[in-house]
Amino acid sequence: MKRILLPLEETERSLKAVHYIKKNYNPADVEIVLLMADERLGFGVKTEAEAEATKIIEEKLAVIADSLEGYKVKTLAATGKAGVRITRAAKEIGADLVVMTKSSKEDMLNSIGSTAEHVINNCPCDVVIVSEVVSDANAYRGLVYKTASSVVNLRGQLGDKQSECLLPSVDRDCIYRIEVTVGKIRFFHTAYNPDTRNWDLPPTEGQEVTLDIAAGESRDILVKADSTDGKADRIRIVNRDMKKEAVFTYRITAAE
Repeated sequence: MKRILLPLEETERSLKAVHYIKKNYNPADVEIVLLMADERLGFGVKTEAEAEATKIIEEKLAVIADSLEGYKVKTLAATGKAGVRITRAAKEIGADLVVMTKSSKEDMLNSIGSTAEHVINNCPCDVVIVSEVVSDANAYRGLVYKTASSVVNLRGQLGDKQSECLLPSVDRDCIYRIEVTVGKIRFFHTAYNPDTRNWDLPPTEGQEVTLDIAAGESRDILVKADSTDGKADRIRIVNRDMKKEAVFTYRITAAE
């Protein structure tokens, strides 16, 4: 039986590795070891804060393990530098393979992160980097809304339904009013990068790049009519929770 180490973070990109396992490996052929590390701690003597962080990580890993129904799954909660912890764990458990994504940073499809680079260079076994590039660099596979207002329901990251969407781009300065009724969402505003052919640049100065909005909260967000090479800025909404749904309404009106 092949033993696969699956390093994870609580991000949409990281969880793509879980879907990769489901698609490519039969539960009878593999044992999965889920690893999550908190990089903010773990550089000194074990403290109460580190113990609490480990407990939180264990709870998150348990949720992910439940989504791998039918697979033999173990979990490892750690603190410290992620790259170091991954390579150490691979040696300790005798991993045959490490499966991970290139980077945890949103909208950086063309960059490999420092953690993945460290693992590739130091891991004692083969490393699979899950591909995130679609055939058309400008294609988007999530929900796309084209109306000036709507109610949106986004499922959790581990669900089969969509967990993110694009809101309409604008050709004049507008106010995006977003009100969350269930769960929590993250608002992303990015500009087109002609070098990478992807929306991975921050918008012009004075505009929100990311913003978290929770149930019971509403925000009026100014979005200017900016474009690069004729491609308008992109407004993306993501439900970052693994299991719980998020529901919000939006309304786009012209800014004064």
